Amino acid sequence: MSEAARHSSGNWLSEILLRYEKPLLKHVYGFCQDRELSRDVVQETFLRLIRTRENGMPENLAAWLFTVSRNVVCDHLRRQKVVQFGHDESLDDRAAEGLSPDDHLERGEHEKRLTALVAELPERERELVRLKFQVGLSYREIEEITGISQGNIGYFLHRAVKHLRQQWEREGGAW
Repeated sequence: MSEAARHSSGNWLSEILLRYEKPLLKHVYGFCQDRELSRDVVQETFLRLIRTRENGMPENLAAWLFTVSRNVVCDHLRRQKVVQFGHDESLDDRAAEGLSPDDHLERGEHEKRLTALVAELPERERELVRLKFQVGLSYREIEEITGISQGNIGYFLHRAVKHLRQQWEREGGAW
C-alpha cells in the first residue's frame, strides 16, 4: 500500500504515531532534557499535523514532523532560555539486556561523559549529531529538516566526531 493510500485510510494517525512518536520524543528530549515537555511538544506536533491534513498531507512527512517539533521546542526553550543535549534510557529501543550491573554502571558513565562532550559542540553540530546518531535519520532527512546540504552535513558530522574522539582520548578513554 502506498504512503498516500495508508494516510487516507481511517488509521492514518495511528500508523504515523507508531513510526514517528519515539524518534520525535528522542529528538525533542535532546533539546530540552525534559520528558514531560518532550511529550507535550510531540503532542502539539501531531495536533498540528491533524490540522494541516485538512489541506492535504505534508509532502515529506518525516521532514515536516521533525521541523515542526524542533520549532515548537525551540520556541518554548527561547522563552525559558535553556538548551541542552541529553539521553534518556526510557526512550532507547536498544535496552542493554543481559548486562551485569557493573556493565550498566560503566555504560551510564560513558554516556554521561559523551553527553557532556557533545554539549560542548557548537549548536549546529550538536543538532546534527543528535539527528544522525540519537534519532538515526539519513543525511537526506537531515537536509530536509535543517536546510543544510548533505555534503555540509557530512563535513560537520566528520568534524564533530573527530573533535569528540580527540576529547574522549584526551580524557583517557578508548574510543
